[in-house]
Amino acid sequence: MSSRSETSLIDMKYAPRALQKMFIVAGILIILGAFNVYSSTYYMNMESGANPYSHILRHLVFLGVSSLLAFILSRVNYHVIKKGAFLWCLGTIGLLALVMVAGRTVNGATRWISLGPFSLQPSEIAKVTGLVWASAHLAKKIDARMGMSIFGHLLLPVAGLFIPSLRKKKSATLAGLFHYFTPLYMPLIMAVLVLKQPDMGTAGMILIFPGLLYIIAGMPLLEILLSLGISFILFLGLAIVAPYRMARLVVLLHPEDYAQGMGYQTMQSLIAVGSGGILGQGMGEGFSKFLYLPEQYTDFAYAVFSQEYGFIGSATLLCLYLAFMLYGLSVGRKLKETYPALLVYGLTLLISVQGLVNIAMVIGWFPVTGIPLPFISFGGTSLLMNMAALGLIWGTATQSLREYDEQERRKRIAAMEGRPLSFGELSGSVYGSRS
Repeated sequence: MSSRSETSLIDMKYAPRALQKMFIVAGILIILGAFNVYSSTYYMNMESGANPYSHILRHLVFLGVSSLLAFILSRVNYHVIKKGAFLWCLGTIGLLALVMVAGRTVNGATRWISLGPFSLQPSEIAKVTGLVWASAHLAKKIDARMGMSIFGHLLLPVAGLFIPSLRKKKSATLAGLFHYFTPLYMPLIMAVLVLKQPDMGTAGMILIFPGLLYIIAGMPLLEILLSLGISFILFLGLAIVAPYRMARLVVLLHPEDYAQGMGYQTMQSLIAVGSGGILGQGMGEGFSKFLYLPEQYTDFAYAVFSQEYGFIGSATLLCLYLAFMLYGLSVGRKLKETYPALLVYGLTLLISVQGLVNIAMVIGWFPVTGIPLPFISFGGTSLLMNMAALGLIWGTATQSLREYDEQERRKRIAAMEGRPLSFGELSGSVYGSRS
């Protein structure tokens, strides 16, 4: 048997059933996405005089490249990914800075870097690299048994000014405060750069998922509620200072009053979703894509899908994202080490929650933002990073479970031999010391 076949068998041995089902769900989403890209772009391309198959062909090229990237990342040792977190984020920040000076502007937003016939959207990359950084640094704090009380650590330096005994604690100093929030530094820097594009929705996504990791790590309920309240106030503040954001909130409440203006896209989306009925109008038969619905193949791809496949199809798609989330969280619970678990949790939520937010936007429950529907919307960088996330999930989960199994086997062998365990065996070190 070849070494490649042996490696594949080892991967499957350490791939939990939940992980396998998760990838089956992802495969179904990818197939549905290809059909939807073809259906939603065929007429648009004919109308503009372009090749009717241009978008689906580009989508398939992106899918091939992103599948190769996913395969490569699944083979890379996840400790290498962890140790390189600073470099991944630094490279992403460099790309975001490049967008500011040489980016391509579309509909008033500068978010893309032109690469010949293709374009790169660094803000999509920031979602993944920000999670790698946050997972790596938050894991260190959890393993060091540091509490997840964000507000407690914010108040400690203030309390240290009045309580002399606290000044001796490192956590009560400004340096200690800065050190505690290390997991959020890179996501915050990248979110600020994305906010300047401007893209408030994506900037929020870059920050929200590292924040969710704090909740998963055991953040107190009261602090979760306080964080949600503060986030809501900041959201309103950012909306008020930018008239177009405030207009989107107004449209969200009464889209029918602005059907010929700011609410046109939302109303056309609701018409598309509602006209699908129970069974839909049939694949390729939906009429809203005939230049009625703007962005029908990107941010509003779900509207075309709902119109053509009806309530049953749209509900099935929603259930697929929920299933992806549940399977991914189940995989994370099976991992024994902190960093792999956090990364799997974070990447799972990144894909599934974005799907739910996009669906909520299309049906008028969430403001219009630039958040695509994972695997369904057309978009090279989005597909690339979603597939990269899949590769990281598979590689991190299978490698972590294999390491734990090897560690336990070494302990059993040592116990059978009657010799004392070394410190490395007791600490679970398989590949030497870990940072």
